[in-house]
Amino acid sequence: MYLSNLDVLQVRNLESVHITCHPQANIIFGANGSGKTSLLEAIYLLGRGRSFRHRDLRVVINQAATELVVAARVARGSDGKRRQLGIKRTSAGQFEARLDGASLQSSAQLVAELPLQLIDAHSFMLLEGGPQQRRQFLDWGVFHVEHGYTDLWRRFQKTLKQRNQLLRQGRIDPDVLRTWTAELVPLCEQITVRRERYLEALRAPLQDAVAAFDGLGEVSFEYYCGWDRKLGLAEVYKADESRDMATKTTNHGAHRGDVIIKVNGQPAADHFSRGQVKLLVYALKLAQASYYKESSGESCLFLLDDLPAELDYFHRQQVMAFLSKLGCQYFITGVDRQDFTDLVENIPHQMFHMEHGVVAVE
Repeated sequence: MYLSNLDVLQVRNLESVHITCHPQANIIFGANGSGKTSLLEAIYLLGRGRSFRHRDLRVVINQAATELVVAARVARGSDGKRRQLGIKRTSAGQFEARLDGASLQSSAQLVAELPLQLIDAHSFMLLEGGPQQRRQFLDWGVFHVEHGYTDLWRRFQKTLKQRNQLLRQGRIDPDVLRTWTAELVPLCEQITVRRERYLEALRAPLQDAVAAFDGLGEVSFEYYCGWDRKLGLAEVYKADESRDMATKTTNHGAHRGDVIIKVNGQPAADHFSRGQVKLLVYALKLAQASYYKESSGESCLFLLDDLPAELDYFHRQQVMAFLSKLGCQYFITGVDRQDFTDLVENIPHQMFHMEHGVVAVE
C-alpha cells in the first residue's frame, strides 16, 4: 500500500501542495517552520481523521481559509489498484470523508483504508506515558487483523458509557446497574481475548525487530487485562459495586488494561535511557508493521518526524533498512539534506525541499 499522489490544501501554512510520492522513501527537508511536519500532519489527517498535534482541527486550517482538504491516490493490493481517498474539514466543524466519491461514515473506515504509523518526538510516551498510550498501540494492531473488532469496541464503549452515566446519578437503582454490568462483562472478556491473541502473535515479529537494533537486550511484555483474573470480572464488579458507586465510575474492565513492556525482566521505562526508549518504540512499531503485512499481505505507511534529531546515524540506517525490507512507504522529515544523502544512497527515494509551505522536488 502506498500513496502515489498527494494534494494538500490549506493545512496550516501549506496553502496548495501537490506532490507525486515515491512508493518507498520520501525525504522532506527544510528549515524549522517551513511546513515539513504539517505535511506529515496532512497525511495523518487523511488516515485518521484527526491531527497528532492538536485536538481542535479548526487551528489546523490555514488562518486565511475556511476549510482544509487532503486527498491522495492510494495504491493497494498485488495489482496496485488505485483509489481516491479524501477528507474535508471546515472551520464550522463539518467533516467529510470520501473514497472514490462515496461518503465514509466513520474515522474507522479511514483507518482501514490508510493504515499508518507515526513516530515523532512524543512517541516515547508509549513507554513512559500512562496505560492509555499502550492500549491505543495495542488496539491499532487488533483493529487491523481482527474482523469485527470495531463493532465490538463500539458496543463496549457504549455500554461502559451507560454504566458510568448511571453511576454519576444521585440515586442509583442497583438492579439497573447490575443489568448494565451483565452486558459489560462479556464485552470486556471478548476484547481481552482479542488483545491477548494479538500480543501472542506479535512476540515473534517483535523479536525480529529487536534483533535488527543493537543494545536493546531481551524484550518481553505482559498484558494486564484491567481486573484480577483470579476472581473473574463478574465477581470483581460484585465486590466493587459500592466502590464504583462512591467514585462514580467503573474501576475495572478492558478500559483499564495495560501492556507491561520489559527489558531483561525489568520495566523498560525505568531502566532505559531516553535514546534506548526511542529505539524500543521504533522496534515496537516496526513489529506491528511486520505482523500487519504477514496477516494482510499489505504494507502500512510510516511517518517519521525529524528522524535525524531522534536517532543517531547508525540507528537511522537500521530503521530505514527494516522499512525497506518490509516494503513500506515512508515519509521522513529533517532540517539538513546532508543528514540523508548517505542514508538513501542505495535506497530508491525522492527528495523534497520545503520552504515557506512550498514543496520543490530535488
